[in-house]
Amino acid sequence: MNRREYLKHFTMLFSGTAAAQVANLLSYPFLARIYSPSEFGLFAIFLAVSAIPAAIACGRFDLAVPTAPKAGRFAILWLCLIISAGMGCVSAIGGAIYWVVLATEPNALLPGLLGLCVFLTGFCTASTLYLMRHDRYRISSFSVFVRTGCAVAIQLAFGLVSPTASSLILGFVLGIAAQALLLGWAIWTGVPPGRPRLGPMRAMARRFKRQVMVDIPSTLIAAVSNNLLTFILSALYGQAVVGLYAIGNRIAAMPLQLFNDALGQVFFQKAARAQQERGHFWNEMKFNLLTSGMLSLAVLVGIWLFARPFITLYLGAEWEGAADILLILAPMLAIRSLCMSIATAVFVLGRAHWLLAHNVAGVALLGFAYLAASLGDLPLDSFLMGVSALMILEYAIFAAILVRAARANALESIRKPAGEGNG
Repeated sequence: MNRREYLKHFTMLFSGTAAAQVANLLSYPFLARIYSPSEFGLFAIFLAVSAIPAAIACGRFDLAVPTAPKAGRFAILWLCLIISAGMGCVSAIGGAIYWVVLATEPNALLPGLLGLCVFLTGFCTASTLYLMRHDRYRISSFSVFVRTGCAVAIQLAFGLVSPTASSLILGFVLGIAAQALLLGWAIWTGVPPGRPRLGPMRAMARRFKRQVMVDIPSTLIAAVSNNLLTFILSALYGQAVVGLYAIGNRIAAMPLQLFNDALGQVFFQKAARAQQERGHFWNEMKFNLLTSGMLSLAVLVGIWLFARPFITLYLGAEWEGAADILLILAPMLAIRSLCMSIATAVFVLGRAHWLLAHNVAGVALLGFAYLAASLGDLPLDSFLMGVSALMILEYAIFAAILVRAARANALESIRKPAGEGNG
């Protein structure tokens, strides 16, 4: 494994994420004083709702972009974009049925924003992987900064006129639109896929059909699992608590997650290539675990030491509850981030159903915690400590299974040539 190239590509990809988080961090004192915890709570709920269909916006064919044969990479990209457009329309219609027909406070703008958000998320996901396949890490990285910078600027500008959740949502969606425009320009001027051709798209759909059919339910359940806590907190403790949880997550957990997402994307690319070339990816797995683990530990210690004074001084006394939530959930967030940085190993190993089992377990445990809190009338801190303990155990078990499987795969690959030689 070329560690220098690995770190170079990761650094390129993460630099955009780091710059975006600096822009976010600089905006929080202003956003927190313009928008209330309740408005942030509504914004967080929109993000949680949109994240579920957005997780399968490409029909999970985006995972085939790094592994598709060279001749099929154009067809895979077009397939992802077409499916994303359809998923965006379905999401907009579903949102309209709820917000216009069933919601107590109808909002005609939100269904359209939901559909646009889902489509643009799918477009950006597939386009980023396509550019990374062609080693265009730099433009992929810069697009993340453009997305966040535009979103923050719009949210601040709209907040001065109308400090509502709709302003936060509109800024977020327009930020993704800016990223999509940049990625689209980079593709069509650098590595254009040509016009869409139905025959190759059908061939790629057939080739990856089995993987997709297993992964779609798994990804949907994963999206529900990752966002379920937002809905549970809203149901049990109210919208303002959701806002406190959201801002704490944005300050500490989101940067950590984005770091490990970037690391996980590079890991997936490198692991898939290593598996094809030498039959195993154990070196990539070890390197990823070490890098992610060191950062997760550093962030965990930083949260425990500085979260309360930082949030109180930086955002104001109104947001002190965010520090309380963050201190309790910090170990869980660190373990989750580490685990998800290597989760794509299941696709390299051909064990996508393991991810499905992991996601089902996560939803089941959160459901159990919700029932316990409802029946036992648990205070917020007791509920959060229970959730943290349950999820830490589940993430640790899943990560251990992946590490053991990668190690066994490497040993089997090493033994095969020796066995053939002895024969």
